[in-house]
Amino acid sequence: MKSICVIGLWHLGLVNCVGLAELGNAVVGLDFDKTLVTKLTQGIPPLFESGLKEKIIKNLKLKKLRFNYHVKEIATADYVIIAYDSPVNEKDEVDITPVVDAAKKIAPFLKKNTPVIITSQIPLGTSEKIEKLIKKINKNWKSGVIYIPENLRLGMAIDRFLNPDMLVFGSNNPTVLKTVLDLYQPIQTKKYSMDLRSAEMVKHALNTFLATSITFGNEIASLCDRLGADALKVGMALKADKRIGQAPILPGLGFSGGTLARDVQQLIKFSSMNDYSAPLLKSIFIINEESFRLIIIKLTNKLGNLKGKTIGILGLTYKPGTSTLRRSSAIKIITMLVEKGATCLGYDPKVNLQELKKYSKIVKKVNTVMELAKFSDALVLVTEWPEFRDLDYNKLANDMKKPIIIDSKNFLDSDLVKKAGFDYQGFGRS
Repeated sequence: MKSICVIGLWHLGLVNCVGLAELGNAVVGLDFDKTLVTKLTQGIPPLFESGLKEKIIKNLKLKKLRFNYHVKEIATADYVIIAYDSPVNEKDEVDITPVVDAAKKIAPFLKKNTPVIITSQIPLGTSEKIEKLIKKINKNWKSGVIYIPENLRLGMAIDRFLNPDMLVFGSNNPTVLKTVLDLYQPIQTKKYSMDLRSAEMVKHALNTFLATSITFGNEIASLCDRLGADALKVGMALKADKRIGQAPILPGLGFSGGTLARDVQQLIKFSSMNDYSAPLLKSIFIINEESFRLIIIKLTNKLGNLKGKTIGILGLTYKPGTSTLRRSSAIKIITMLVEKGATCLGYDPKVNLQELKKYSKIVKKVNTVMELAKFSDALVLVTEWPEFRDLDYNKLANDMKKPIIIDSKNFLDSDLVKKAGFDYQGFGRS
């Protein structure tokens, strides 16, 4: 049984903890927040992720998982994983301070041959800097840093960890690489080994490709709206082509959160540093922002001046299956609506109430969808919670003065919602 210490007990770190415990390892989750550690020891995670709480409790009982805040735990670990969710600011710039600080704290306690695996979101070149930093602090450390790009997918993160499409291992030391490959051997998937910088570039490139795909879908949707075509049907046909397949090109609200924007922004920054204009990368942001502005345009077309109007937001979290609000599309839209003088009400089945307090000045949470409809001039669906498909739209329409709904993800059955009496507005569907 391998002994693993995972540092950083938020979304990414906790998924690593339970995933590695599920694979039969002895895992200790380390964080320097004592309150967080105490709650986790009681089986209470700080956020909602499908299946996370149940698997924490299960592996605590099996003694395959425990939590601590003492850095000396590092001294007995065969593997150390730094798995902080790297903060991203409003300019989509990543802050690697938590990763660097963790490296400094753990360095003196590392065993001679213990690899340090980084799976946090970091800019290209960071892994090499961390490796040099640790070796400077601990002269006896002869191992190295391995970079494994995280594949976290909110709402299905644990299954994604245990059954990834592929795994990438970045290392400049073949001996260390072999040791880490042994740890991940039970995960049956394609594994790609490469140098540190190439592995870091994989993460930047993957997210930028996804951002480009979303942007392409919305560019087509904007044309479809103007030309009388249905972008959803166009997108479904494109996805049937095996060369395109799983790319997220269906029309709908653009990307938000720090993840995709962070990597596009990082590549633009690298381009600027190397005297390359990167016109495609820059245009991604311009087109993406237009999809959010379209919400305001659609509401203004239906309601006129938005000042004094009340808009109900269906879904507040970043994605269905999670409780986090960090950089969610809903918060971005609410901010834009408030700037136009509107009042916003919101409903979400799993939103983190503590996190929501930060936004109490711009949105008021209601307890039911019916309450949301009763007091709103229009509804905007932002987060695709499955239960929103099964709402009683006939009753909702009857409770509203003017039953208007903007479906920012083309998520609902438009015919059913229209039949209930709603003025349904999708994206790219004329």
